[in-house]
Amino acid sequence: MRNFRRSAIAVVLALGACAGAATGAELLLDEPTSSLAASALPSLLGPITESGRTGWNCAPERAATARTPAAAGLPHD
Repeated sequence: MRNFRRSAIAVVLALGACAGAATGAELLLDEPTSSLAASALPSLLGPITESGRTGWNCAPERAATARTPAAAGLPHD
């Protein structure tokens, strides 16, 4: 009897979840063009070349292009 009750509750909860998901999908897919708008294109960084990434001047980028380990800020071993 106890297993039957647990199974019945599980089935009822699963059906409720399916009904909720179906209702949400109905609301979202009913008129997608009115609720969704295209966003602006992101501003992209330039390509990475031998001199580094154009338009990006940060400490890790400067360390990556350093000629010596001391200039890159690496620990001395």
